[in-house]
Amino acid sequence: MKKNHRFLIPVLTLGLASCQGGSSPADTLARAGGVEFTPEAAAEILAPQTELPNQPEVVEALANLWVDYFLLARAAAEDSTLANLDVGTLVEQSVNQELVLRLRDQVIQVDTAVSQEELLQLYERELPGTRVRARHILLRFPEGASTSQADSVRALAGSLRERIESGEDFGDLARQFSEDTGSGANGGDLGSFGKGEMVPPFEEAAFALAQGEVSPVVETTFGLHIIRVDERIVPPVEENLEQFRTLIQNRRVAEAESTFVAGIIEGAQIEVSQDGFQVARQLAENPDLPISSRAQGRSLVSFTGGDYTVGDFREWLLFRPGALRNEVQAATDEQLGDLFTNLTRERLLIQRAGQEGIEVSAARVDSLASVIREGVREVAEQLGFLALAPEEGESLDDAAYAAVVEILAEIVQNGREVIPLGGVSLALKQQFDAVIYKTGLDQTVAQIAELRTQLPPSPPPLGGPPQTDELAVPDSGGTSG
Repeated sequence: MKKNHRFLIPVLTLGLASCQGGSSPADTLARAGGVEFTPEAAAEILAPQTELPNQPEVVEALANLWVDYFLLARAAAEDSTLANLDVGTLVEQSVNQELVLRLRDQVIQVDTAVSQEELLQLYERELPGTRVRARHILLRFPEGASTSQADSVRALAGSLRERIESGEDFGDLARQFSEDTGSGANGGDLGSFGKGEMVPPFEEAAFALAQGEVSPVVETTFGLHIIRVDERIVPPVEENLEQFRTLIQNRRVAEAESTFVAGIIEGAQIEVSQDGFQVARQLAENPDLPISSRAQGRSLVSFTGGDYTVGDFREWLLFRPGALRNEVQAATDEQLGDLFTNLTRERLLIQRAGQEGIEVSAARVDSLASVIREGVREVAEQLGFLALAPEEGESLDDAAYAAVVEILAEIVQNGREVIPLGGVSLALKQQFDAVIYKTGLDQTVAQIAELRTQLPPSPPPLGGPPQTDELAVPDSGGTSG
């Protein structure tokens, strides 16, 4: 049976650290704590699993996981209590979150009492949990359509709607004209759906219709739609009312928080440095590049009473998945400005907490550190690192290396679950020497290609040639267009 590895690449690429370029030792993919992971070792793990693409990104994911697991294995084997692990950065994050929560509880006072009469009025207006059963006819614009071609599609949509209004059967017209192959054959039937399941213009039009009513022509990214609601499904009030009350209360708290934070940001005079956007993109491209203390202390964003430095942003990037770093590289100045505002917000809230006299005690800090260490210890135990013991004549590094390579092979070749280390990954890499070399990625890719030429050909699938199915629109993609 062929294994399904669709999940493997996205999981492995979470929380990756960028590679370092420049000179590197020959035949070295990664180094952690003075121990090397070679292209040959990585290629032997990846080459047999031919469903995985032979790409530097996949190799980098494996190398990062090797670094994380090797450093954790060695730390756990040296001291099973993990007292040797510096969790200061993680504790600081937890303390900051706690300060912000305490500030919210102390400063933001919201009246969350909702009378039964008011609750019923709000319920009637919003009808939470409502679903509709609808049909649609989809007409697509030709790729690269000219103005006249687009006008022709719009004219056809208008004429179809007039025919429906004149009494022609919606289902028959959907079967004849709809370009949604999934629903068209069923008379345009989309089944039932709730709010948040379709693209916004389609959803807005569908939920505005009464049962049996037909919409005007609606345009979405899929094309032009004519929608008819066959049924509106509204849950009984008694089933939803108390849950709705909680929703309204939470909404009021969120609105009060938003107003409070907006007031703080408005008075903070946030200003991005002249080259701040360019620096952010450069850091996102390679956050692991060595940076001098002076450069790390440079102000990226200034605000009343403080600033957000290059080092702060670099640390934030290192905690984030590679996909998000790619988004930062491609972001516009306006988008980066919004990101800087959001990042600065926590600093402003922590600053405000200090002004309000809110503190986290030393005992609480110690408690948070213990909780974090215990969580890391549980992960180490799951991975079998607490029981790690060198055999006769074997060093601790050799034992940790062998255990980690075995786990990586099981992940890639047998579908073993990946346990991501999250912020612990950065704590390990900050405390111990760790680097991944770009030249090593290229060497590994070349060696995988060579090894795969030596593999026996895969047998043909049983049951004849594969069947081609219509591609389903992803759940998040809106209508079945």
